Amino acid sequence: MVLESLEQVTIPEEAAIDKAMTENHVTQPNVSEVTRDAAARELPAFFYTAMEQVARDEGFTAGQYTIETEDGSSKGDGFIGELFRAYLSEGDRRETYLCKIPPLNEARRQQFGTMEIFEREVLMYNKLLPLMFAYQEAKGVGRGDGFFCIPKCYHAHYDGQSAEAIIVMEDLRLNHYSMFNKDKPVDYEHARLTMEQLGRYNAVSLAMKHDRPEQFEQFKMQDSMKESMGPEHPFIVMLQKTTRDAMETLEPHESRERNKMQKLLDGMLADVDRYANFELAEPYAVLGHGDCWINNMMYRYKNGTPEHIVLLDWQVARYCSPILDLAYFIFCCTDEEFRRRHYDEMMSIYYNSLATLLEKLGHSPQEVFPRTAFLRQLRQYGRFGLMLAVFLVPMLCTRNEDLPDMNATAEMFRDTDNVDIAIYTKHTNQSAYRKRMRAVIRDTVRYGYI
Repeated sequence: MVLESLEQVTIPEEAAIDKAMTENHVTQPNVSEVTRDAAARELPAFFYTAMEQVARDEGFTAGQYTIETEDGSSKGDGFIGELFRAYLSEGDRRETYLCKIPPLNEARRQQFGTMEIFEREVLMYNKLLPLMFAYQEAKGVGRGDGFFCIPKCYHAHYDGQSAEAIIVMEDLRLNHYSMFNKDKPVDYEHARLTMEQLGRYNAVSLAMKHDRPEQFEQFKMQDSMKESMGPEHPFIVMLQKTTRDAMETLEPHESRERNKMQKLLDGMLADVDRYANFELAEPYAVLGHGDCWINNMMYRYKNGTPEHIVLLDWQVARYCSPILDLAYFIFCCTDEEFRRRHYDEMMSIYYNSLATLLEKLGHSPQEVFPRTAFLRQLRQYGRFGLMLAVFLVPMLCTRNEDLPDMNATAEMFRDTDNVDIAIYTKHTNQSAYRKRMRAVIRDTVRYGYI
């Protein structure tokens, strides 16, 4: 009877969400109602359609408001999309929105499969995340105790046939959020807050699987790149090259670590397949974030200490082991000293946060996700952090202004089969890179992950 009553609650939720998704496919606005500035004229028509919808939803008067835009990101901020700010103005009222669309460069759209990735993020904002929030609220879990830390989304639209995709969100800067400097390893308070929220996020998946199994089936999304990840895929080629580079950071006497890295390189394709096969992680698989590094988080501070976090960029969310996000964040965004002092504590913070919310949602952690199962998953999937680190750490050790131009890089990949992968790392701070990369290898060996 409990399960039946919960399912009855979900029917109007899903109907309302489906209705909202349908309503997001709005028609092209009457151009006479919108004043476009010079920069905005270069944006695609579906941008104006989206902003017309936002204007109506937010109470602007047709024909009385203007739209202005400005660049919303700096070099290196995004591989998959273009970010810019849009301003709606009417009289004394002026509202700011952060907009994300697929790259305007066609080669870049094709190279990174951005339309499929945008489809996934639109689904997350329009349906899956709202379902997670509604489930928690139905269980009596408030925002202070559950997982609700995403930006407000005003509009999310995807149309594959017309190659349209846009997400319109709040500008978190106006609410005093800021990004952590990617050039620096994450400190204790930022990591603690991140671990707590990841624990809550995963707890909702685990509880929903038990309480609403039919509804949860739609959460079981495959890795968006799984089908295309053959041995010649540019990302695999890049991972292999950066793994070889990582091996060169080891000291001559570290033969044990070097041998383990060689085995990692030899088995890379099998590992990629294993990470994408969520059935191997069952019954503990969850809807993961998928791109869990510091540039996809913003923090709000009180007296210099982070008190709230928002998770951004849900474009590669997929159903997987909960360890993938944890390992990604810990090994890519912290340094050796932090891990030596706090690694075990961070894992406990994550698990305790997950267990606490599971109990609030009416489940026993020892039945749904025992600590022993969590530790087994760590041993099975912890090396994922190293695989991502060999790719990401060079970029973390490169100034934003020195990162490669993604449009030019995508065009090179399109035009030739022999692209020099070194363009991604030629401006890397080699001293910082060698120290940080070598430490990741040593730690994954020390923890028994490789």
